[in-house]
Amino acid sequence: MQNQKKKLLNSLPFIIAILIIGIYILLAIHYAHIIEPVMDEGTYLLKGKWYWDGTYQPFEENGPITNKPPLAFYSLGISQVLFGTGLLSGRYFAIFLSVILLIGQWLTVKRLAGTWWATVSIGFYIIAPAWIIYFSRAMTQVVTSLLIVWSLYFMLGKDRTPSQLVLGGVLSAATVMVRQNMLPLFVLTLIYMVWENGFRKSLFPIIASLVAFIGLNLPYWPQIYPVIWQPFFPDFFNTSMSAIFHFDLPTGDLGSAFLARNYSLVYEIQVFFDGVRYFFIPFLAMLLSFIVLFPKALLSEKNHHKTAYLAVSFLILTVFHYAYALYENNVLYSFPAYFAFYLPIGITLIPLFFKDCLVLKNKVRQWILCITVVAISTGIGLSLYREIAPFFMNMNLPSISQRKLFGPYELWDVLLNQYHIPIKVQEFIIPTAVGFLAGILILWIAKITQSVIKHRVKLQPYGSLLILLLFSLGILLSPTFILAANSSIATYPNMDIPASYEETANQLQTIIPDESLVYWDGYTPILFLYLPDIKIFPAQLNMEFYYRDGGDTEYIEKRGFWNEELALRWINEADFLVFNEETYLKRFAGLDPAIQSNFARLPVDISLDPYNEQNKAIIFERISAE
Repeated sequence: MQNQKKKLLNSLPFIIAILIIGIYILLAIHYAHIIEPVMDEGTYLLKGKWYWDGTYQPFEENGPITNKPPLAFYSLGISQVLFGTGLLSGRYFAIFLSVILLIGQWLTVKRLAGTWWATVSIGFYIIAPAWIIYFSRAMTQVVTSLLIVWSLYFMLGKDRTPSQLVLGGVLSAATVMVRQNMLPLFVLTLIYMVWENGFRKSLFPIIASLVAFIGLNLPYWPQIYPVIWQPFFPDFFNTSMSAIFHFDLPTGDLGSAFLARNYSLVYEIQVFFDGVRYFFIPFLAMLLSFIVLFPKALLSEKNHHKTAYLAVSFLILTVFHYAYALYENNVLYSFPAYFAFYLPIGITLIPLFFKDCLVLKNKVRQWILCITVVAISTGIGLSLYREIAPFFMNMNLPSISQRKLFGPYELWDVLLNQYHIPIKVQEFIIPTAVGFLAGILILWIAKITQSVIKHRVKLQPYGSLLILLLFSLGILLSPTFILAANSSIATYPNMDIPASYEETANQLQTIIPDESLVYWDGYTPILFLYLPDIKIFPAQLNMEFYYRDGGDTEYIEKRGFWNEELALRWINEADFLVFNEETYLKRFAGLDPAIQSNFARLPVDISLDPYNEQNKAIIFERISAE
C-alpha cells in the first residue's frame, strides 16, 4: 500500500502535466477560431508558401519584401504546403508548435528543478489567455519560443556534454534566423557557454554555433546583409563588410514613411506596462532575480550562473525590443506581443532563484522591492486606463453636507469644474492614482499578514512574504482583465474568423476570375491564402506599413516598398481594383477622369473584413477595349 501511494505521488506531476497540455490544446483551438488576424499572419503564410513553391525567392528584387530572416517565412509557410492553404491550417500548425514548446518547457525545468516545478512552469501557460492567443496565431512568437526553450534544454547548466552544447548553440543561431532582434540572445548564449563551462569545453560548440549562423546566412548572401543586418551595426562596420565581401550597400532615396506616428510619452509608458501586465509573472521573476541576488550572488556564485544568464537575457531583450518599438513608432502598440518571443526564458528563471526569495532579510533590498511594487502597480493602473477610467471617473463622491456616502457629484465633474483638470488628462491620472493606491494596499496586506502569522509560525521576513503575495496575485489575476485575460489582439467570441474569411474568399472568387491581376489596397492579405490563382502586386502585402511618401520610385520598387507613383502604375496595369472607403478616397477618387473611365465600379455588397460588416469593399473592373 505504501509503495502504491508513493508511485501515485511520483506519477501525479506527470498526470497533471498531461492534463495541462490537454487543456492548453482545447483553449488554443478555441482561440484559433476567434482571434482577429493581422497583416503579419497573411504575410508570413503567403510569403512562406511562395518561397517554398518557387513563386518568389527571399530578397528577390521587385518581389515581396523579406523584412525578416527567411526562416521566419519558411517555418510558417510550410503549413500551407503540407496541410492546405488557409488561415486555420496556419494557426493549427502554430498550436502544434506550441505543444512542442510546452514539452520542451517541461523537460527543461524538470532537469533543472524537478517534476513538480516542471508541471508548475507549463501551468503558467494556461492561466494567461494572452499567452495562448499569441501562440495560437501563425506568427513567429511561437517559433522563436520553441527554439529558445529547446536551446535551453540542451545548453543550460554545468553538466552539459559538448554535443548538447552544440545543439543548444545551433538552436540559438536558428532563433536569430527567425527574428533578427534575437541577435543579443545568441551573443549572450555564447558568452554563457564560456562562463559556465570554461573556454576549452566551449570552444567547439561556439565554433559550431557560429558555423550554423553563417551557414543559415550563406544561401542569401550578400542580399541578406543590407536588409537584415546592416541596421544593427555602425557605418564603418557596414562599409568594411561591403569592401571585404565585394557587394554594394543600397543607396537611394526611400522617401519618408507614410505611417510615421508620434506618440506622446504617456502612451509610450502605457504600452510598456501593457506588456508588463500581460507577462506579469515572467517580468516579475526577472526583476526579483536582480533585487534578491544582484550583484554578488548573481554574478559571483557559480550556482547562480544559469539565473544570471536568464535574467540578463530577459532584461536585455526587453530593453532592446522596447527601444525598437520607440524608434519605429508606428509599431509601438506591437510591443506587448514582443515578450512572447522569449517567454520561456522568464518561465525557466522562476524555480532557479525562488528559494532565495524565501530568505530576503536585507532591509535595503526590501525597500527596493517595496518601491518596485508601487511603481509596477502604478504603471499597471495607467495601462488599464481604457478599462477602469470610466468606472472611477463616474463615481459619485461622498457628500458631507448631505451626509451621503454617494453624493450628487461625480469625480470627473469635480475635477473638471473645481480643479480645471481636462477630461483627457483625467483618463490617465485617475487610473494611475488607483494603481498607486493598489500598490500601497499590497504592501499593507503583506505587513498585516506578517503580523498575523508571527505568533503562529516562525517569523518570515517581510520581503519574502511580499514576494509570495506578488506571485499569488499574479497567478490569481492572470486570467482576469487586470493582467492577462486580454491581449493586444482582439477576439470575436461569436464568430469563426477563418471560416468567415474562407466564405468571403469564395464570394470574391465569383467576382474576380483566376489569373486576374488585382490592385489591393486597404485590407490585410489574408484572403489571398484562399485565392492562390489570383495575382497581386507583392509590395501591397505589407499594406501601408511599407508605403512611402516621395522617394526614388525605381529604388523603392527594388527594395519591396511602394509609393504614389507605383500605385498609379499598378492601377493602370491591374484588371481589378479593390479598395476600402479610406483608400478609395486617397488613391482613386482624385485621379484623372481619363484613368477612372477605364474602370467600371461593380455593384457588390461585400465586406472583406468579416468582423467589420460596415467596412464594405469598393471593387472596380477594367473595361475591355472594344
